[in-house]
Amino acid sequence: MNKKAVMPLMLVFEILIVVFVIYMTFELAQKYASSETANKVNLAEDVKMMVDALVGTPGEAVIEYPGNVSKYTLILNSNHIRVFIKGDGELKTAMRQIFLPTGYTALGTLEEQSRLCLRKEKQQILLQRCS
Repeated sequence: MNKKAVMPLMLVFEILIVVFVIYMTFELAQKYASSETANKVNLAEDVKMMVDALVGTPGEAVIEYPGNVSKYTLILNSNHIRVFIKGDGELKTAMRQIFLPTGYTALGTLEEQSRLCLRKEKQQILLQRCS
């Protein structure tokens, strides 16, 4: 076979492979971004940041999470926040470490409620259903 005929064919083949790899990368990224694992991790991070905001706020305050959390169970203590779906194994739990100043405590459990609130009362952060 002629080398001049093979070169354009190889170039087309290489371009197709690159396009296929890019397509698969985007598909994988989209699936991860829309997965429950990513949602739980994002929710745990959001609650962690809400706790940090309350610690830095003087006086008493309440923060309501803007999204629906009815699929999840959340457990907050002074060390971490855990987010999971009832029936999921321990490996599917999203957990984020919380660091509180001396004298502060955090606690609360929320099971499959649509609205989540964090309330600061003195030096205590409470996870609870919004009223």
